[in-house]
Amino acid sequence: MSGTRTTTSRGLSGIHRIRWAAAALALAFAFEGRAHAQAGPPPTAPVAPPAARPAAKRPSGTLPLFPLRLRWSAELDRPPSAGIATDNVRVFVPLTAGGLVAVSAEYGGVLWRADVTTTVRPATADDRVYVVGGDALQALDGGSGQTVWRVPLSAQVSAPVVARSGWVIAALANGEVLALRGADGTEVWRQTLSAPVVAPPVINGDRLYLPGADGMVRALNVSTGAAIWTQALGGSIVTIAPLGARVYVGSTDNYFYCLDDAQGRVRWRWRAGADPIGSAIADDERVFFTSMDTVVRALDRGHGAQRWRQPLPWRPRTGPLRVGNTLVAAGIAVDLRGYAMETGTPVGEYALSENRLEVLEGPPIVITRATLPGDFLVAAIADGRLVALEHVFGLPAKPLTDLPGERVALTPPPS
Repeated sequence: MSGTRTTTSRGLSGIHRIRWAAAALALAFAFEGRAHAQAGPPPTAPVAPPAARPAAKRPSGTLPLFPLRLRWSAELDRPPSAGIATDNVRVFVPLTAGGLVAVSAEYGGVLWRADVTTTVRPATADDRVYVVGGDALQALDGGSGQTVWRVPLSAQVSAPVVARSGWVIAALANGEVLALRGADGTEVWRQTLSAPVVAPPVINGDRLYLPGADGMVRALNVSTGAAIWTQALGGSIVTIAPLGARVYVGSTDNYFYCLDDAQGRVRWRWRAGADPIGSAIADDERVFFTSMDTVVRALDRGHGAQRWRQPLPWRPRTGPLRVGNTLVAAGIAVDLRGYAMETGTPVGEYALSENRLEVLEGPPIVITRATLPGDFLVAAIADGRLVALEHVFGLPAKPLTDLPGERVALTPPPS
């Protein structure tokens, strides 16, 4: 045998095999740790960025109008003869006898009285109040009640007079429509229609919208009276509200229509259980209307899908009112119901007495305020009282704006 011995692991003793294995294991761990330190953490599957979230909606207000409290109450010497009007400083109340009175919107005191009797709701604009008395239309100074001008009418009015941005529009029962200059009563133009206007006309931008008894919706140029478009619908037009690029119309065929303001084409319609009543209102996404089937509805402004509906405990007397983020519905009695405009959730109700027997003379009006305590309501009661109702803590202050999408009338009458 040779004196040289080859050594293998098989030939190691037990203790040596243990030492060798421990050394090999330590060396392996060292190399693995060095490799991880140089290479960094293992790669992971790429993660897609999160989907963009829609922009948060700006709340229309932090508080609903309700709960309400009585702000002030005024006793009038005669019951009202027609609906009331306001210029946000004064409330104008036609009386069954004793003429027209102007009441302070702040505290309810009588400011002046004019000797003109009317059964038609007055109109206000540009520190004037316009009143139909007898066979004439009169303009009174809003601050003093003095007569500024008087224009004879050839027939009775078929709808309340409207005024905006220097224009005064009177629709007569013989089908005539008069456009007057509010400053001095000068007639700018006159049109004769095939049927009388049966709901208040609306001035919006450079256009005048006329709801006809013959089912015709007419859009005229407010400066000249020239026709822009005409649309025939299925029944007499009882309410009209141009908002943005749409014109919302209620008809006695039980439909609520949305028309394209460019050409008057019907974009969509919604069938109610009875005729719509009063003017529609809107926020940025929805349009709201009431109908004689005792329901208030919110529809999508774009495509007309129903967003929500709420049954009313009585037949409505007018369209809904908007105060901040609250929709207010009113009936014959002083029994006001409030709903969240976004969801339709009831937010409160108010009655002057437990028996709820006070009867309203016309719809309540909204007094807008840019400072606290904010917007509030004024209602005329048939027994001769005037009441102002406000939020118990006051609504948040907000800037005064028109309805969303509503154009400002930019075309005054010629001087």
